[in-house]
Amino acid sequence: MGMDAIRQIDRLDERLGSRFLLTSLVQRRIQELIRGSPRMADGDSPMRIVLAEIEAGKIELTPKDDDEI
Repeated sequence: MGMDAIRQIDRLDERLGSRFLLTSLVQRRIQELIRGSPRMADGDSPMRIVLAEIEAGKIELTPKDDDEI
């Protein structure tokens, strides 16, 4: 992971207010992409796609229903 990616993660961490929230959002969205959800940003890996989606304001963390696992 290059310095640009680290800076991007730091910016997103500040925007969300917590590294934990950022990690939760990234994990949830990567699972959605792997299950076939459409991409809302370009990237060469699921991680880069998700970071670009978050930076563009296209996704946010919402409470998950207990039925969804």
